[in-house]
Amino acid sequence: MPLREETIVEKRLEAVLMVRSGLSISETARHYRVTRPTLYEWIRRYDANEGLADRSRAPHSCPHRTEEWIAERLIEERSRWKFGSKKILQRLHEDEPSIAWPSRATADVIFKRAGMVQRRRRRARTYAPISRPQRPVNAPGDLTTVDFKGEFRLRNGKYCYPLTIADSFSRYLLACEALSSTELRSTWKVLERVFRDHGLPRAVQSDNGVPFGAHGHGRFSTLSVRLMRLGIEPIFSRPGKPQDNAAHERMHKTLKEYVQAPSASLAHQQLAFDAFRNIFNHERPHEGIGMQRPVRLYRSSPRPFPEIAPKLEYEAWFETRLVHGNGMISWRNRSIYIGQPFAAHRLGFEPVDYALWNVHFATFVIGVLDENKGLFL
Repeated sequence: MPLREETIVEKRLEAVLMVRSGLSISETARHYRVTRPTLYEWIRRYDANEGLADRSRAPHSCPHRTEEWIAERLIEERSRWKFGSKKILQRLHEDEPSIAWPSRATADVIFKRAGMVQRRRRRARTYAPISRPQRPVNAPGDLTTVDFKGEFRLRNGKYCYPLTIADSFSRYLLACEALSSTELRSTWKVLERVFRDHGLPRAVQSDNGVPFGAHGHGRFSTLSVRLMRLGIEPIFSRPGKPQDNAAHERMHKTLKEYVQAPSASLAHQQLAFDAFRNIFNHERPHEGIGMQRPVRLYRSSPRPFPEIAPKLEYEAWFETRLVHGNGMISWRNRSIYIGQPFAAHRLGFEPVDYALWNVHFATFVIGVLDENKGLFL
């Protein structure tokens, strides 16, 4: 049978009793290989009936420890808004600047302890330079971005196509609409409502999908022609390059995080989109605009929506042609295809060189007519 080893408490008690039996402090300390102050402390604890077991080395107080009510406030904000620590602390500093809120690292620890942080598996990414049509964006209304956030099936079996429209400068979400399709009629109805409520932007950027871009013969869509008719420049991202509209795509990611479960109908889905839009514009700080909230930077465009479409007028030295229903114009006894979306509209032709003409629609140059080749380029 193995011999039982003596515990640390028993050794300390033995040392104390040896001193009590008459052995000097110095001799006892040498025998047990401890310092004299340590032995005095054992004796004091024995006499005070405090026990001789090891004590916790944790400090009795921690001046840097986050107060409980602050931690509870952080958790409450996280539960309510689902924002990250950076955005939550920004909101709290704005609302209550007199309080010494903790650092972002401390907030992250608090959220992790509360089980509010999901660990994500990192995936290898390949980064490419972000490029898009260069256009200065210095104020609200300079550029509006528009896109459909992929379709999904509602609980009633029908599909929902979320149409999103945003101001590029302020990140203000102008519309988030639950539509039943991507058809031009419903899309234009939302765009027209936004233009009436917020004024006309100087440009609208979209991808090349339906109904924004053109398919088949010709590069102009009916929607882009309507935009130019209002004096709005249509800009298209490169095919397969969502990074050309990076801020809009990032907003779609946030939309997906907030509106996860599909609703029972388009009407119920629209209520969820309206709630998201309110949070996105009024409550959520955005890193892309210096942790501001979009509503604080946004203002309506000074260009009102016209009740009557502007008349197409060209310089006196331009030649003009009416586009036929098949998208063709008659030019020097020849038929040249311009594009069916321009049907029933009159174009202006500005001479720039022998047999070359700049083709104008409203205030925009839409291409060049090569008279010798009989082509619209």
